[in-house]
Formats: sequence, C-alpha cells, structure tokens
Amino acid sequence: MTTAPPPERLAKRIARAGICSRREAEALILAGKVKVNGKTVPSPALNVTAEDRVQVNGKPLEEYFPRIASQQ
Repeated sequence: MTTAPPPERLAKRIARAGICSRREAEALILAGKVKVNGKTVPSPALNVTAEDRVQVNGKPLEEYFPRIASQQ
C-alpha cells in the first residue's frame, strides 16, 4: 500500500516546480496570479495535496516543470 505525500504549503509547491523562490511565490499568490482547483487563492497560508491542481499565471505547474507531476 502506498501513501500519499503529506500536504505542503502552496508557495513551497510553486518553488519546487522551479518557477521562483518561496518568497516570490508568496508575492504571486498575493497578486492574485495563483489558482488552486480553479479558484484564485487570496493568501499564501494554504496547504495543498497531490490532488490539488495549481496554476500560476494561467498555466498548470506541470507545464513549468513536468517532473513535478511525478513527485506528487
């Protein structure tokens, strides 16, 4: 039986995708440029799971860094 990875902060997930640093990710979130499951996220204080679909500037994380899909 495999277990799902634990939830992680949204900014960390964006940084792991290689888009920017965690601090820059927090700024993108506050600027309204990040969506989770189709909804704009108003605050970086959000944990996401492997099932959540994250978009930055309208693009899924997988388009920025395809390996991120296999790490979820």
